[in-house]
Amino acid sequence: MYNTALTKLIPKLRAKVRMSEVEMLQLVGSVPVVEVNSIEADVERASSTFSRQLDEWGFMALEIPGIRAMNAEVMENFRVACQSATPSLMDYVYTRVPQMAVGGNHGFFPMFSEIPRLAQGVADPKEFLHISGAIIEDLPPGSGAVLEAFSDLGHNAESLFDVGFNVASSIGRVICQIMTDESSVNLGLSRYSSILRLVHYIVSDQRDVLAHEHSGIQMLGVQFPPSDRGLQYILNDGRWAEPEIPNTDIVLCNIGRMLTKASAGRFRPSTHRVHRSSGEVTYERWSNVLFCHPDHRSQQWIIEEGSRSITVLDSLWGEFVGDMVRGLGIEAEAGD
Repeated sequence: MYNTALTKLIPKLRAKVRMSEVEMLQLVGSVPVVEVNSIEADVERASSTFSRQLDEWGFMALEIPGIRAMNAEVMENFRVACQSATPSLMDYVYTRVPQMAVGGNHGFFPMFSEIPRLAQGVADPKEFLHISGAIIEDLPPGSGAVLEAFSDLGHNAESLFDVGFNVASSIGRVICQIMTDESSVNLGLSRYSSILRLVHYIVSDQRDVLAHEHSGIQMLGVQFPPSDRGLQYILNDGRWAEPEIPNTDIVLCNIGRMLTKASAGRFRPSTHRVHRSSGEVTYERWSNVLFCHPDHRSQQWIIEEGSRSITVLDSLWGEFVGDMVRGLGIEAEAGD
């Protein structure tokens, strides 16, 4: 399994890889098939495959028949919402709802809201909507107003959220068995604290990089098929690869920095970036990803390599998230 020694080697390997050296990674027909109505059982049967994928790639891939259509519906709903003047997504900009509470940093984030650590102060050209499990339940009261205003988006996003969360929960159980050989241990993922991010990239200049090299904050992330190519990952051997997932039923499962910490570095974050795939004067790209978190009010924990027991830490997972969010240039408000 991936270990801390290899984690330290990755920066040296990455430096040897030129931007042009990106191999295409064909996945259709070569990854486990997981049906929507039997996610837990299908993931369990494919546990050894997911373990091999982690060893080789640093992320996991599966095929969910029908997810392409479900995901495309959400992207279209979000496109309509982005173009709407009345109501407007700007009526629900992120500063207008409590942040870092049970539902995390939810709401609408306008263009240039996020600056990745390696972007040298340059914000990504994107706007995005965060739909947490909490605001699907209207927690805190009033936070779900954006889903009421855009009802088709709310309904379809909830369905996509449910599928993604079930996938992450099932894969999380496989990962815990890898770490501890104990079936009773789990990642403690919280539906309320998990976030479905709907992303719209748009550029009207010659900019090639849409999202600089980065990794997610979450325990596990579920990447649904984007509208276009350009999503690239660094593999465990330092090579860059682009999984061929647009216009497919392929879903990727990413390791986030929470899990890297909780596993004492055995799993490195699934580092990735996004480049534009064409030279169109105005280029747009749509993407949906579910970030699965534990309850932000629960204590952080860690399982040291070689240990089967969990060590509970003094700090909360919400503090971890807050630190990471501020590192992106987003100042989150304190929530109750």
